[in-house]
Amino acid sequence: MTSEPLNIADKTFLINRLIQQAPRSTLIREFFKNAEENAALTPNGLGKVKIYPVEIEGIRKLAFWNTGVGMSEYELKKATDLSSSVNKTMALDGNFGIGAKVSGLAVSPNGIRYRSCKNGSVSEVTVGYDPEQDTYVRFAFEFEDGTTDTIIDVTETAIEEGQSSDYDWTEVVLMGESDDHDTISEPLKQGELQERSYVSSEIFRRFSRFEAELEVMVDVAMTKGGGKEETGRYRRVRTLEDILHDLPRYETCMDPETGISVRYIHDPKHQTSSHTESARKIPAVASTTFCALVYKGERYDYKTKKAWSSAAPNFGIPFGSRVLTVEILLPDELASPNQYRDGLTDPGDRSIIEARDFDHLVHELMPEWVKDIIRAESPKSIENLDDLQADLQKLLDEFRVPTPALRELKSKSALPIEKDDSGQDESQPVSEDFSEFPGKINFGLKPHDNEINSGQRAQDKKVRTAPKGAKTSKALQALERVPNITVLDDPEEINDKGIKGRAAKYYKDSQEIFVNGLYPVVDRMFAELENEMVTEGEPEERRAVIVKAARRSMAFRVGKAVCYAISKRLSDDWNSDALDKATSPESLSLAADDFRQGLNEAKRYARVQLKIMEVEKLKAV
Repeated sequence: MTSEPLNIADKTFLINRLIQQAPRSTLIREFFKNAEENAALTPNGLGKVKIYPVEIEGIRKLAFWNTGVGMSEYELKKATDLSSSVNKTMALDGNFGIGAKVSGLAVSPNGIRYRSCKNGSVSEVTVGYDPEQDTYVRFAFEFEDGTTDTIIDVTETAIEEGQSSDYDWTEVVLMGESDDHDTISEPLKQGELQERSYVSSEIFRRFSRFEAELEVMVDVAMTKGGGKEETGRYRRVRTLEDILHDLPRYETCMDPETGISVRYIHDPKHQTSSHTESARKIPAVASTTFCALVYKGERYDYKTKKAWSSAAPNFGIPFGSRVLTVEILLPDELASPNQYRDGLTDPGDRSIIEARDFDHLVHELMPEWVKDIIRAESPKSIENLDDLQADLQKLLDEFRVPTPALRELKSKSALPIEKDDSGQDESQPVSEDFSEFPGKINFGLKPHDNEINSGQRAQDKKVRTAPKGAKTSKALQALERVPNITVLDDPEEINDKGIKGRAAKYYKDSQEIFVNGLYPVVDRMFAELENEMVTEGEPEERRAVIVKAARRSMAFRVGKAVCYAISKRLSDDWNSDALDKATSPESLSLAADDFRQGLNEAKRYARVQLKIMEVEKLKAV
């Protein structure tokens, strides 16, 4: 007897569960991708995709239309089965025939209407949720003579509505959650209004390129610009890749070891408007700078606006995220999409792959012109903190914490690298001969268990023993540097970094601390210092110096808390989660709130500054 393939005992349960758990966010991607693939098959001509409103009983419904190879009555019925496709190969690493129907029915249980023209005949079928059967069905149509069928010929109806039967085409209409659901203004859920250009912008954000030479047109009722109350006119949607040469500058840099490339794009605001250069080139979409993974022409883990600004320092972009876009281009063999295509996974262990897994490559491959933009976008420092950071460096040196030589990353395609310390002085000069390391600290074997202590940030799992004859890297021979501290006083920058109402945020990968210069404790400390120094100096000068002193004092308390947390890396009792909690914005805020301990030092600093200002005035006379 031969082996028997597994079957599904309860198909209805499986289908219902598959649809009801599907994400809504992939809706536009799935229906556009199907239309794009079919349009690419258009014989003897440029494929076309159109997206527009269809009025059904006075309510607007979202429609996707494309040229290509049409479907007959039999093919249309087959195409509306789950895990079934027509005119394309089924494969896990391809656009398998499950996404559009699953995500579509999750959002539009009231019905998805399919029409397709082939050889001059237009067939129609509607799928949706039937509450009587408690499952998803092809709805039956009843004719005048009482007979019923799930597939009908609507050639005459389609022609009367303005469609042609002279060539093949396919149209899909989303009916939504009910008959009165406007799926143009509320495409994802009834009652949840989306921006007017949501559909066109989602296509622009998701797709880095189109599969073939296509003309993608979206009705003016669904794009930015004029025509809000109109319909029947179209604006073209192009990809960012199509307009790269029209932007100020871009460059793609490849890492030869992994085959991963990083594309850096300068996309500043247009001189005469508040829109980016890319948005001006493609007026149909809302284009902003972003960071994303790119796999087979599609973007994943897309971060834009505040999410990108908050994450950017980890990628070596502390400032400039509003004018810089970063795309991380993955080779085909290094990733695969998950079941619903809203994320990427490792083909080996199926672990999630995220953009932050490759932040070191973005930093490492960064061209000099990008660094120039970052420097130009950096705010003018409101405070020189060199002396403060020197004091913190002395504190950190006391713990003899070595610089981390390795970084553990989720993706095995992202290789460990040495941390780059160039551009900043180390706490103490170190000879290349490890035998001359200050204090002769042993970063190698533990006497009690013969295990390696690498000096890495605390992690949950043990480090493996190095092979016989291996030596420590040069990075390991240096002591940890204190993080770079930047005080922000621009409310927009504070909000972008996610520290509104918090004292500071620490980025451990890039060793940056951003301090909120508008945090309330600055005002409280200012009030106490102003009370005690009310007779000293010119009032305006005194107040400016006191604010400066209060911010410096808070920055020092925050920096000290981070230094103490870094010192715990060598403790077996502290894992990475504990360290992350210790350096969270909330923990740093608690450290900043204890301002009374710094009052005397802040007062001394303010008085010294006032005296210096007085001396300079006398010199100027």
